[in-house]
Amino acid sequence: MREVRVGLIGAGGIAGVHLERLSKIPQARIAAICDIVEARTKERAGVYKAAAYTDHHQMLEKERLDAVWVCLPPFAHMEEVTVAAEKGVHIFIEKPIALTLELAQSMQASIELAGVKSWVGYHMRQYLSVRRAKAVLQAEGGPIALFEGNWWGGIPGGPDFWWRRKDLSGGQVVEQATHIYDLARFLAGEVREVYGRLDTLVHKDEPNFTVEDVGIALLRFKNRALGVITNTSAAQPSGGYVGARLVAKNLQLTVEGSRARVLRGQESTEFQSTNDPYLDEDRKFVQAILADEPTEVPIREGVKTLALTLAVAKSAETGRAVKVPV
Repeated sequence: MREVRVGLIGAGGIAGVHLERLSKIPQARIAAICDIVEARTKERAGVYKAAAYTDHHQMLEKERLDAVWVCLPPFAHMEEVTVAAEKGVHIFIEKPIALTLELAQSMQASIELAGVKSWVGYHMRQYLSVRRAKAVLQAEGGPIALFEGNWWGGIPGGPDFWWRRKDLSGGQVVEQATHIYDLARFLAGEVREVYGRLDTLVHKDEPNFTVEDVGIALLRFKNRALGVITNTSAAQPSGGYVGARLVAKNLQLTVEGSRARVLRGQESTEFQSTNDPYLDEDRKFVQAILADEPTEVPIREGVKTLALTLAVAKSAETGRAVKVPV
């Protein structure tokens, strides 16, 4: 049986999610793990019987890898994608892929020039409920008129966690609510223009907190549909909510976590996901490599969603509507 030799760049929380899933894929072999925190790298490597590195350049030079999973926090992205692509290594990269559009576009250019495959970790696209609801929308929905999305949660990590600093995370829109902005693109199409407002109203006294704790964005899609997305990191522990609603000419669609519902007149059709979206995206990427097939969420999708969230942030800074550049 052919196998895909996998390396990981980054060994934190999301890397653990992928390591667990990759270990369940017969065609994937976890060969090497890299993280600047040596103890964490050795711990992960010991569990999966992989080589441990603290420098991804050394890992990519010494190991014969077919693919890497880039699981770095936003601020840590530098040239790892370019280095891997130049060595002919396929690249799975977690969202957001960068903090600047310039770096994201350079990643895309490196990948496309090298001709390697890529996948961006927008796992909400893999829920079977979302995919089935989208299929109904495309077949029966007609023109799309309205999209509404919400990402309501709390503050991840402790006082020293990088997420709290906008210069490290990009803010909640860029780092967390990006899933809802990507879902908006996945269901309703590309966005032409945004008008955003972000503020910090509840967490002003939180230590090291420089990201927004409330936000709202108005969207105008290229198909002329309207949209609104709200986000907050001030939701109560029992009040977290991640979901979206969409209105089209012939139906209405609701997504709440792993559930989706399609309304047509008095009829309601429920879809409940039983799949593991992280396992599915990892498995599909491995299969695409082995079969030499296109991937579902290539690097250009990550660039487009990043451009959308950065446009919201720019609009909030300038107080003006902003055209989405890609």
